[in-house]
Amino acid sequence: MWWWDSLIDDKVRTAQQEGQFDNLRGAGRPFRWKDDSNDEDWLGNHLLHNAGVLPEWLQLRKEIAAERPAVREALDTYWLRRAELDPQDHRHAALLARLEAEYAARAREINRKIDEHNLRCPSLAHEMPRFPEDLIRRRLQRVCRS
Repeated sequence: MWWWDSLIDDKVRTAQQEGQFDNLRGAGRPFRWKDDSNDEDWLGNHLLHNAGVLPEWLQLRKEIAAERPAVREALDTYWLRRAELDPQDHRHAALLARLEAEYAARAREINRKIDEHNLRCPSLAHEMPRFPEDLIRRRLQRVCRS
């Protein structure tokens, strides 16, 4: 037995003696197993769910969903200001460059989380698309070619 196994056993035994397992929800009733016996992670996910803890990839998904509007707002702000300003004026060009850099930085930051999420999620169906960090530059190049 490993040292941490005996440490865990000691902690559980102490908690039992102190009555910390008394009056738990579902105490004395048989454990309900999910019908899908193919899901090897079910018990772990069930325990995490009941404890209010999400798997890391789902926690990242929540964070990404919360941050996504800020990235979209940075992109929208750039295009709104570009419509109002003259890109030939060097002061306006500097402001637009800062707004473009702001979008790129936010996209880079959220893309790190998206990449981590995509590495940890259980299937390709759950992967999330990245924000193109050079989206503004590519759109401007397309407009200039037209």
